[in-house]
Amino acid sequence: MRHEQEPAKIQSMFNSIARRYDFLNHFFSFNIDALWRRKTVKAVSSKAPKLILDVAAGTMDLSIAFALKFPDADVIALDFACKMLNGGLHKLKTHQIFPVNGDGLALPFADNSVDVVSIAFGIRNFENLDRGLSGFYRVLKPGGTLLILEFTPNWNPLFNFYSGVFMPFVGRMISKDPDAYHYLHRSVKAFPTAEALKNRMENAGFSTVQYKKMTMGIAALHVGEKCSE
Repeated sequence: MRHEQEPAKIQSMFNSIARRYDFLNHFFSFNIDALWRRKTVKAVSSKAPKLILDVAAGTMDLSIAFALKFPDADVIALDFACKMLNGGLHKLKTHQIFPVNGDGLALPFADNSVDVVSIAFGIRNFENLDRGLSGFYRVLKPGGTLLILEFTPNWNPLFNFYSGVFMPFVGRMISKDPDAYHYLHRSVKAFPTAEALKNRMENAGFSTVQYKKMTMGIAALHVGEKCSE
């Protein structure tokens, strides 16, 4: 799946809005994004994962939620925008979180090495969705879990006005990036439906794939497992 923007431009965009990213996320979602992340953490089937990989970790809110829930696990927070990771460093404290500047389409991890892979609001930015899913499958241990939290296409006129007009206007004023929140709206509209994403996960080899839409279908949480050998 190829988006209208090249990866280098997307990387530059996220670096440019990193300083105001947390504030705008919580402001635009009325802090519902925190609830979505808590539900993502609760969806982990393993009671004691040892290694969790949070891809497109941004300022590491989801990584921190994993570390709090599973204090004996190591959490790798991977993102290709360095300034996003830097923006979350002050929140880490003593959590077992290890920030890594890396590409979600070229994961620097061995095959069958990770218990949980998560990605929140990042997979729609992948230049190639199927290659990303294959990479997640490769690094997961047999029986491991993939969690995808992502916005879903929404045709409600009020939501489209909010995300397509209001958010870009406010985002431009605060983040000083003229296109970042226009891109958010366009990328969500271009992303597969929840059912289509489920099918793509199954095509990549994941089993028992399920999804749950949240908050009037604005976002969906997909959960799949790598088959035990």
